Amino acid sequence: MQKAEFHLLSMKFLRIEKRTVGMSLASEMAYKTNFYIKAFAMVLSDFVGPLLTLLIYSATLGIPGWTLNEFLLFQGTLILVFGLGHTFTMHFPYEVIHCIREGEFDKYLVKPYNTLLYLLAESFIIDGLPEVAVGICLVAYTMFKLGLSVFSFSFFWYAVLVAAGLLMQVAIVVFISASAFLVVRSEALMQLYFKISDFVRYPLNVYALGIQFALTFLLPLAVSSFYPAEVLLRGATLKILLSVLIPVILFTALSVFLWNLAMKKYTSAGG
Repeated sequence: MQKAEFHLLSMKFLRIEKRTVGMSLASEMAYKTNFYIKAFAMVLSDFVGPLLTLLIYSATLGIPGWTLNEFLLFQGTLILVFGLGHTFTMHFPYEVIHCIREGEFDKYLVKPYNTLLYLLAESFIIDGLPEVAVGICLVAYTMFKLGLSVFSFSFFWYAVLVAAGLLMQVAIVVFISASAFLVVRSEALMQLYFKISDFVRYPLNVYALGIQFALTFLLPLAVSSFYPAEVLLRGATLKILLSVLIPVILFTALSVFLWNLAMKKYTSAGG
């Protein structure tokens, strides 16, 4: 019975996601010039980091322990994971915060779907796809330059950790959205998240041990860039995989728990 329920829930989620993707594409294509301008601006901004990297490596020894192509692979992974997060999750917390503030959140509670999954399924925005494309191109280019194969265990675990990086993005926006039921002005938490995420734009080995520990175990954002690149370049070990995946799973479980707790305490607009 549980398996059947999970299958039904998955099908509902995919149907909503498919509809949302179609609506987002239709909306953007109604103003094609605007979409092309936004896409060009997004691609241009994503290439700023790699271009700066080329300048840094041409004038200095670069990042300790990372060759030029290795660091470009690291940056491509970062762009890919955050691009996926932008595409599938970024709309979620702002929609929740807005609806709570305006007293409109009840409209989601009356729908015949799990509220969290419905909101996540409706969070797709096309704006993040250029980021994803840039990340994929940069990763593919550097893998070719480094002689890395997609038909390897290292790449398999790389893909798993990229998925874990996306899961971490989901967990964070769910955590922040749950807090919106207690603190209405919770946009500050999004700004704090953006500030903290700046730390993962560089490999962990450039930071002190305290920051490495925090970004691995307390707020495991290093799964968004460092660990996938590390596994692809130097191979996966059980120690690395467990030290990355377990904190992500625990943080996700905590976020879902807080969301469910917030749902139970929510008294609606007329409460």
